[in-house]
Amino acid sequence: MRALLALVAVVAVLLLGAAPAWAEPGAPLPERDSGLQLDLAGIGPRVVTSDSSSLVVSGRLTNTGTSPVTGIGVRVQRSDPLRTEAAVREALAGDDAADAVTPAFTDLPDLAPGASTPVNLSIPLTGPPTTSLALNRTGVHALLVNVNATRDGVRARMAATRMLLPVLAVPGQPAPPGTAGTAQPATLLFPIVDPPHRLPTVPGEPPTLTDDDLAASFGRGGRLDGLVDALATRAPVGSPLRAGVCVAVDPDLVETAAQMANGYQVRAADGTLTAGAGADAARAWLAKLAGTVRGGCVLALAQSDVDLVALARSGASDLAARAVADGRRIAAELLDTPVLADTVWPIDGALDEATLADVGEAQDGSSAVVLSVDSVERSRGGVVSLANGNTSTTAVLTDPLLTLAATGLGDTPASGSPAGGPGALGTQDALGALAFRALTGDPAAGPVALAPPHQWRVDGPGAIALLDGMNRLLTAGVIEPRALGSSIAAGPAPGADQGRLVYPVRAGAEEIPPAVVSSLVAARDDVERLRAAADYETGVGAPPEQVFDPLLRGLLRAASGAWRGDPAAARAQADLVDGRIGELVGSVRVLEPPGPFSLGTRDAPVPLTVANGLPITMTVRVELTSTAGLRVAPIPVQRVPPLGRVQVRVSTEVLRAGQFTVEAAVRTPDGGALGEPTRLQVRSTVYGTVTVWLTAVAGGLLVLLAARRIWRRIRGDRKGSGPDGGTGGTPPAPPPFPPVQADPPNGASAQVRPVVGAAGTSGRGGKFPMARPASSRRGVSSAGGDLP
Repeated sequence: MRALLALVAVVAVLLLGAAPAWAEPGAPLPERDSGLQLDLAGIGPRVVTSDSSSLVVSGRLTNTGTSPVTGIGVRVQRSDPLRTEAAVREALAGDDAADAVTPAFTDLPDLAPGASTPVNLSIPLTGPPTTSLALNRTGVHALLVNVNATRDGVRARMAATRMLLPVLAVPGQPAPPGTAGTAQPATLLFPIVDPPHRLPTVPGEPPTLTDDDLAASFGRGGRLDGLVDALATRAPVGSPLRAGVCVAVDPDLVETAAQMANGYQVRAADGTLTAGAGADAARAWLAKLAGTVRGGCVLALAQSDVDLVALARSGASDLAARAVADGRRIAAELLDTPVLADTVWPIDGALDEATLADVGEAQDGSSAVVLSVDSVERSRGGVVSLANGNTSTTAVLTDPLLTLAATGLGDTPASGSPAGGPGALGTQDALGALAFRALTGDPAAGPVALAPPHQWRVDGPGAIALLDGMNRLLTAGVIEPRALGSSIAAGPAPGADQGRLVYPVRAGAEEIPPAVVSSLVAARDDVERLRAAADYETGVGAPPEQVFDPLLRGLLRAASGAWRGDPAAARAQADLVDGRIGELVGSVRVLEPPGPFSLGTRDAPVPLTVANGLPITMTVRVELTSTAGLRVAPIPVQRVPPLGRVQVRVSTEVLRAGQFTVEAAVRTPDGGALGEPTRLQVRSTVYGTVTVWLTAVAGGLLVLLAARRIWRRIRGDRKGSGPDGGTGGTPPAPPPFPPVQADPPNGASAQVRPVVGAAGTSGRGGKFPMARPASSRRGVSSAGGDLP
């Protein structure tokens, strides 16, 4: 019995250990990279109609892992028709299992590490569920291309791609009869936008880009070229679909193409300049774009697709208003076609009331905006009127579900999604979501607006697939193109309630950081100081608007919506723009001389050279700092010619000798700093005032001392002269020396008397002591008086 139990235990352990190899097909690998990559090139048809028969899938499967993959099988499976918006959102997020119909797997060859194999499937749309998709109802289905395989003894789902598949009619059956007036009005906003690439420049400088990516994008097969080609071939002006398409262009992109067409340069991160390679491509693309959009609906975005709310909230509402107004003017001029008047489509379709007041009011008090339903309180779509003070604002509301489908939610551990990316499948979910709205919506509620994100990454093949699919919906009578301008002109339905703006929290979280906008405000102030100091003369240099307006527009590139949600990228762009503005401001400066100035006189002038690197005459103040050794006289205001220099002779007063340093700076008339101060070395060989006074006082003292000595000598000579002018008389005798007592030897007493000379005797008959020697006038003494 004990042996039997042991045998059962061993078998159980073996079975449990082998369980992963028998895992249910389709179970995803837990929390690890499967190392198997599925790249789908296309599927067809994109929209299933009654004349469709099979679904064709093409792509490639690659083993990106380090071990072989065996037992590979691939199949296409689907869900039941999605009936609610919540179900569509789950499918877009990859939360729908899409396992209502799961045909058998198709075997593929084993793959060694790094190997790949093509994937080509053709699945019948109708038939048994084991061999086909077994479609039997119309609607939008979640579709999953599922790859199962075995690696290291574990079998599981190792790759999958999800998407939506609209079914307008069951293949082989007649299309459901349409009802007059049931087609859903639909509008497509078609963005042609790219992140900013250009640095601020002034007239006379070649256009400068931060990279040369646009050369490829404008060229044949590039992303921007493909978007224009798709529009020109699938929805040309005059076609039924084009009536419902409005092209949204970034004026800065159009302006960049126009400037590139005449030659440009590329500035690398280290400052190296190289010639750009895309001049011809930019010229051809701009001409093609202008020809394609002419005569159709064109909506000008804010210049550089700038974050309007971020600017307004950080005290730069003037820049926000300039971005909107300049954007419309530039787009209309360069594309040679009118743009929608007084219409704003902000990033993410979101505005707050303060920003709308700054940028939305037209001259007649009316305006129009394109907003997301999420940004208007208690709205369901269509067209509404906004309560915005004294202005009348019409809002065309876009569908957030369609925007989500066009953007894509990215990959999940269970499956990947091509939505919103390059390639033909990048727009399949957008097409499926639009079909869902058309099949389940209420046409009376107003037009459905498909508004992809401004920074759409879709390329030409994806745009072609979307427009082709919309043409199928149009042909089937599911949608009816509605022009954006027509919706604005018609306004809201009679009796509709006014809407109120609600700024979504998620939109605020992705704004351009306030610190970045603050740096742009500081740069704006620098540009305005330059403008205030400019002194334009007709025919001399460039007009102020041609010099300074492009600089202000250049600031907007650092606040572009391309950097939303990426503070590091926004900061890097702001640094580029700030650095360039700093270079232009610093081009008005005092040139540093080759050597020190030598001043030989007390009032010698200091010569300065003021340079102007701007193509307009500048009125400036030159300041030379005074030091302990130099006093500077006031300097008159100077006019410096465009791209020229002027010599300024500064009157100074030297206070001391030696070498010292002074700073020379250039300022605007109102005191704003321009170029960096220049340090000047000044060498003076002139005695200063203090030195002169000290020298004079010392000289005076010397004269007084000499005079005093002479006077004393003269006075001494007069006192020593007799009545006849000679030397006579007997000098008074000095007092006699008292006798000195000394102890004589052997007890004897002795008296020592003073020594007397031969000059005379005392009155007592003794001899007088020797007279003192007289002083000689030559400073030599002798016993008898002066030496001869």
